[in-house]
Amino acid sequence: MERRLIVPLAFALALAGCATQPTPANIPMSDGAKSLHVERVRVQLATAFAPGRSNLSVAEAQRLETFLDQAGLRPDDKAYIAVPASDPLEASRVRKLSALLAQRGIGIEKVAPPPSGVSPNHVLLMVDRYVVTAPSCPDWSDSPATPHTNMPDSNFGCATQSNLALMVANPRDLVVGRKLAPADADHAAIAIERYQADRVKGFVGSSASGPSGGQGSAAGGSPMGGTSTSGGGGPSGQ
Repeated sequence: MERRLIVPLAFALALAGCATQPTPANIPMSDGAKSLHVERVRVQLATAFAPGRSNLSVAEAQRLETFLDQAGLRPDDKAYIAVPASDPLEASRVRKLSALLAQRGIGIEKVAPPPSGVSPNHVLLMVDRYVVTAPSCPDWSDSPATPHTNMPDSNFGCATQSNLALMVANPRDLVVGRKLAPADADHAAIAIERYQADRVKGFVGSSASGPSGGQGSAAGGSPMGGTSTSGGGGPSGQ
């Protein structure tokens, strides 16, 4: 009689424990998700020209090179330039800057001057860069006590996001992906077709007719071209 009462009682307790757990409708969303903040910023340099001249001085050219290095411009990046209104040397000065940037593979695009304007005998060079900010980590703001909510704790994702922010070469890749380079699928497919048809090409300059283009090793010879010794000798010990 006692066994008949124990089994239903244990089953009822199990159901009661399940009833106290949060249901999918009222499970709180985790507010501790870590993410990177990527921001586009514009850095600029007012390149100075001597009055009546379109060539840069040695000091100003070095200043421009330092700016480009610090901006981290890469080939195929684009810079923007703005010139003051009614500059009689605008065309020649723009060509000078364009030639200097072209040596780095950087193109330029002329834009309207900013509201603050551009000083006379200057050409404003502007570059858009992306800056990534890692989340505030580590984050141990949650109570160390187990909340039994099956939600990530406040420090969840800190290592992944912080490491990504430190390793990414160009933060712009976190916002917009790069264009794919030309694929070599056609060349790979042709190579497979030659292999399947037993028409593998030999190495360039090889006189052998075999697929490997080289001579096989002699019987008993070492794969590296040396000779092997027979007998009961053990390993060399080297």
